Amino acid sequence: MKKILPLILAVALTLSLAACGGEIGDSPNTTTGNGENNQTSGVLKIGDTSTAGDWEFTLTGIEFSDAVADENNGLYYLRPADDEYKSETGNSFYTAESGDIFLFFTAELTYNGKESAEIGSQSENYIGFEIRYGDGYTFDTYEFAIADAQGADGSSLYVYDSIFEPLDTNRECRGYFEVPLEVQSSESDSLKLVVTFMDMEGTERELVYDIR
Repeated sequence: MKKILPLILAVALTLSLAACGGEIGDSPNTTTGNGENNQTSGVLKIGDTSTAGDWEFTLTGIEFSDAVADENNGLYYLRPADDEYKSETGNSFYTAESGDIFLFFTAELTYNGKESAEIGSQSENYIGFEIRYGDGYTFDTYEFAIADAQGADGSSLYVYDSIFEPLDTNRECRGYFEVPLEVQSSESDSLKLVVTFMDMEGTERELVYDIR
């Protein structure tokens, strides 16, 4: 009996160490090519602010419309052409293709870096957008712009690539997708806006906003 007891304890200790080793090996963390964590946030809601490196992004609104205001800058730039806009003399607009509708989004962008930086679709800091709908459908063709300098009439000008100074806060962003009407009408299917940030080192962060 005295010889059996140490054997039982040794087996128990071996099994315990193996179990602990399994837990450590199952860590879900992934890394980018430069060794940094490639983190994906949890699902966010409209109005939530999320951080991606030196940037803070807040989705402020989502809206469907059948028409886009044909205006270079100002109040209606990249925004729906509502009845008031359509009724004013001289205003022009264009409508979605048959069977489609426009999905507009507005957001605010804040920069917390210590040096000036450019962000946009073709800049040193990339920002991109995608709509994910239902069972794996994705839409990634969009228009997007960031409020920049003030125009002569006091309205904001909008650009696709913009330079941010340190502590540049709450810059308005606008954009839209053209999607099938089903995306709006099928309320039982999920609908998400995915915002992707990437810096020059290749670090990518994905923010997922739950629209519906």
